[in-house]
Amino acid sequence: MLDHKKKFNDFLKKELNTEQRKAVKAKNGVFLVVAGAGSGKTRVITARIAHLIVNENVSPKTIVGLTFTNKAANEMRERIKLFLTDKRALPFLGTFHSYCLRILKANAEILKTPFASIMDSEDQKKLLSDLIKRNSLEKKITAKRLSYNISKIKNSLLCKNNNVANYLHSEPLIRDLYSAYEQEKKVSKCLDFDDLLIETAKLFEKNADFKKEFQKKVKHVLVDEYQDTNVVQHILLKSLSLSKKTFVLDSLCIVGDEDQSIYSWRGATVSNIVNFKRDFPQVKTIKIEQNYRSVQPILDAANQLIKNNIKRNPKNLWSDKKARDRIKIMACSSEYQEAEIVSQFLKIAEKKYTLNNVAILYRAHYQSRTIEEALIKRFIPYKIIGGIQFYERKEIKDIIAHLRLAINPFDRISFFRVINCPTRGLGKKFEELFYNKWNIDIFYDFKMVAEKIIKEKATTSVKITSLKNFLDIFTKINTKTQPSDAIEKIIAKTNYIEFLKNSCEKKEADSRIDNIKELISATKHMEQQGVKTIAQFLDEVALMQESLHMASEDQEKHPVTLMTLHAAKGLEFDTVVVVGLEEGILPNSRSLYDDEALEEERRLFYVGITRAKERLLLTLSDYRYAFGQAAYQMESRFIKEMPNNLIVETDCSNLEQQRIENSFCNWLGIKTTAKKRSTILTFGAAKKVKVKWRKNQPVQHKKFGIGVVQKVEERASGKYYLTVKFRVGSKKIDSQFVEKV
Repeated sequence: MLDHKKKFNDFLKKELNTEQRKAVKAKNGVFLVVAGAGSGKTRVITARIAHLIVNENVSPKTIVGLTFTNKAANEMRERIKLFLTDKRALPFLGTFHSYCLRILKANAEILKTPFASIMDSEDQKKLLSDLIKRNSLEKKITAKRLSYNISKIKNSLLCKNNNVANYLHSEPLIRDLYSAYEQEKKVSKCLDFDDLLIETAKLFEKNADFKKEFQKKVKHVLVDEYQDTNVVQHILLKSLSLSKKTFVLDSLCIVGDEDQSIYSWRGATVSNIVNFKRDFPQVKTIKIEQNYRSVQPILDAANQLIKNNIKRNPKNLWSDKKARDRIKIMACSSEYQEAEIVSQFLKIAEKKYTLNNVAILYRAHYQSRTIEEALIKRFIPYKIIGGIQFYERKEIKDIIAHLRLAINPFDRISFFRVINCPTRGLGKKFEELFYNKWNIDIFYDFKMVAEKIIKEKATTSVKITSLKNFLDIFTKINTKTQPSDAIEKIIAKTNYIEFLKNSCEKKEADSRIDNIKELISATKHMEQQGVKTIAQFLDEVALMQESLHMASEDQEKHPVTLMTLHAAKGLEFDTVVVVGLEEGILPNSRSLYDDEALEEERRLFYVGITRAKERLLLTLSDYRYAFGQAAYQMESRFIKEMPNNLIVETDCSNLEQQRIENSFCNWLGIKTTAKKRSTILTFGAAKKVKVKWRKNQPVQHKKFGIGVVQKVEERASGKYYLTVKFRVGSKKIDSQFVEKV
């Protein structure tokens, strides 16, 4: 025991820097750990939890660690285990949603709205689509848009936003669909993911005894990636740790970096971490600025770039890794030349290192098309990160819907998903009949409604036989059945494998069947880990956020990775290529006139460049093709915001292929071989038009500061009038009073 403790303390002394140790060893109080990119924040938060247990004798039962993915929680759990003698005595480590689910299930008897199952995003989409179709509103609203509005309404109601009542009054369509959606959930005894957070927050708000008992048991709360929290999660954190605005826990430690807040489209708000001191004035801020990932020139560029943001806690990343000439910009004539140059760089780079150490990042998925074509042409293997997650694949969702219906016969969403899948001749008219019968007897479960239809002979004899066969699927499945046994029974009784073979092409059918086999293997593995019931299995699946990726057919090829900048967060590569550094792409067009959105675009680029350990290659194009027409592109303002002395920019528009190759070889330290004069890589470049003023051009005015040109009006005298969007608003100005930035 003592040797184990000594080993841990040696780790703290030798493996952590001074600021990291401060964050780990401070026992009581409120701590904001501002951990920059690549600064070892996971090491800090796991070491802090271990320190509380090993050195401060804190019971693991009183510690709660919250993060945003199951993958991150599992990584934290494994690291903490290394420091503990009793590997079983672990604190709670998981996502906000999984912790809220635990609280709600443990306190089911005091909930105002009991529930039996959790509805994931696809189930929600199906329910909303059905509501829209039943009311013939397909031309007025989409399920995706309605889902966004409902989430916004629910969160606003919790936050007591006075504007929500006015919004519902002015949008009767949204109001009525919102009410219908909530009613459907209620009779199905389901909660959606928003409800997990909201209902838990309400429990703290409306039940003083529960809150008091909770705060007696939980004494230390730690939250990772706090820049990714939304408003409801911040409210939850205050509920966990405050009593009448007084901090009552022993410690609260949040770890995050507002410079990496890039998920506002998911509801995350950077204000939670930037304004943390407002709700916790006693907070002590600890900055961890030493970066263990990147060479210093890349960090210098990142530091200079992000200083242009206002909403941030100032920090300055630094590294012991010194280097020179590590950032290169290639200005291309078109997106085709850009793709060709990137592929040319990769062909040269693979002489020095394997390409699985290289990532190509872009702002939007559509940008990958030309890159992929160029890679295929040069026989460069690649993989695209992003795609359908395992538990969101149709065949997996179908099997899981059967399981959900087996333990929650009130679950209408699951019922209507599987009643005719596999197809059994029970079409839309039968579904309407069943739905109407169920609405008459809202306290019936699906079996009771089915028996009533059979007894009343409310449909044809053929359909009654199909309905009886459907009911037979669930006869030997109950709440005590092992998940893997239940799945195998469902597959056998539904003839699901034959259904796939008959309804899909062979290659697709084989792939889907392999997925089902993998589901059974995963279920059996979970059973070995203690997941013994269908309900436990479904809880695990509903909270699952980790994507399962197919293994590469040829691992020796070491494919280069293509992904969006959003997908790159948390990853690192020796070399990073960021393409499309142009106004309207990065930053994207929707952010050009919105200061907050523009700051997030800058953070997104910051996240991208701080993924690079050794080298950073940036590309842009003079022209891009849209609807067959070449459109002029302006260089991204973000390039100007980085230090010129650290960047070598090459204009490739009229540069010979051999000279481009020599440039890359020199940059990478590879010997070049002289070749014959080769062609110029213009690839569809259009002739440049010499116009001084253009739309979306950044300009500066002595009084109004920096702005963006919205409209250009040329006069006969050769003068230009510009409509420019400044912080103070739009102004129409004679061009002689502004300067190009």
